[in-house]
Amino acid sequence: IISGDLSSANNITESPKFTGELKQIVDNGYKLGKKIYDSPYLVIKKNSPICWLGNDTQKGDPIDITVGNYGFSLKEESFILKNMGLYTLLNNLTGSSYNRGLHVFSTFSLNEYDKWFDYSWKKLIEYINTNKVWELHKNSNTSKIKIDAGSVVLSYNSNISIVPIETKTNADYMKYTNAITREKVFSKWIKDVISDDAEYLRLKKLCSETAGGAVAEKINKEFKPNNVYQFFQIYPKEYYYAKTTNSETTLLRVPSRSNFSSVIEFKGCRYDVPYSQLNIITKFQNKKTGKFLEFRNECRFSHGQFNGTPEAKMYIARDTSLVELYEPLE
Repeated sequence: IISGDLSSANNITESPKFTGELKQIVDNGYKLGKKIYDSPYLVIKKNSPICWLGNDTQKGDPIDITVGNYGFSLKEESFILKNMGLYTLLNNLTGSSYNRGLHVFSTFSLNEYDKWFDYSWKKLIEYINTNKVWELHKNSNTSKIKIDAGSVVLSYNSNISIVPIETKTNADYMKYTNAITREKVFSKWIKDVISDDAEYLRLKKLCSETAGGAVAEKINKEFKPNNVYQFFQIYPKEYYYAKTTNSETTLLRVPSRSNFSSVIEFKGCRYDVPYSQLNIITKFQNKKTGKFLEFRNECRFSHGQFNGTPEAKMYIARDTSLVELYEPLE
C-alpha cells in the first residue's frame, strides 16, 4: 500500500502518494477513531494511552488496540471474523481435541480426495506428453514442468521437486514436493490449464460435498454449548468490535463470558458447496430477540490447490447482523 517512505512528510495528506487505498484506509480509521472518542458510552481522556497489540492477535486474543482501559478488535472491509483451521472449528463446537494440521479432505473424504488428485495428476502427464513442457513466467521468476527419465520435474527457479509419474495419491505427492513447488508450480499449472475442466470441477465438488456432510454430521451430533464461547470470540473480559468501511462505521460491545449467559441457542450445522467451494454453515438463535445468526467457514486452500492443509476462514453471512449477538453503541 505504501510504496515509498512517508516519514519526511510534514503533513501526510499533502504527500502525492497519499491517494487511493492508502487514503481510504486512513480516512476510515479517522472516522472510527472519532466514533470511539465521541461515544457517550466510553470514557476516554485526551491523555489515555493507546497501545497496538495486533501482533498478539495470532495468539488467540482478539484485541488489536487498547485505548485507556478499553480493548478493540478492529475490522475494515473484510467480513472475516477469524482465520482458523478445521481443528479449531471442530474443537470450538464439539469439544474435540484435534491438533493443528487437521485436513478436511484427507480426514473426511479421503477416497474422493485421492480421485480428485489422481485426475489432476493424469491430466498433467497427458498435457506434458503432448506439449513437452509447461512454463509460466512472472517478473523474473519461472515455473516449469517437464518429464525427465520417467519422473515429473517441477521447478520454480532453482527449487526443484522430482515426482514419480505413477504417483496416484496426494499423500505420495506430498512426500516428493515442498511448499514452494506445490504452490508455485503444480497449483499454478492447475489454475492455468484445468481449473475450468468439467471433470476436475465435478471431482472437486464431490470431494467437498462428502467432507461437508461428514463434518456437519459430526458437529450436529457432538455439539457442546460450553465451547461456543471461542466460536463467538467471547472472552473473560469485555471488549469492543469496531468495524469501518467506506459506507459504515460500527461499534459493538462484546460481552464477557460472565455476562454472555445462555441467550444463544445452537440451531444446527449444514454444508453448502456453491460451484465447488466447501462451506460449513452453523446457525444460532438469540433467544431474547428470536433473531438468527449464521456463520460460514470456507474450507479452502489459501495457497494453491493440493498445497498443505486447507484453512477454515470464518465469515458472518452478509445478511446477518452482529447486532443480534453483540450490543450496538449508538
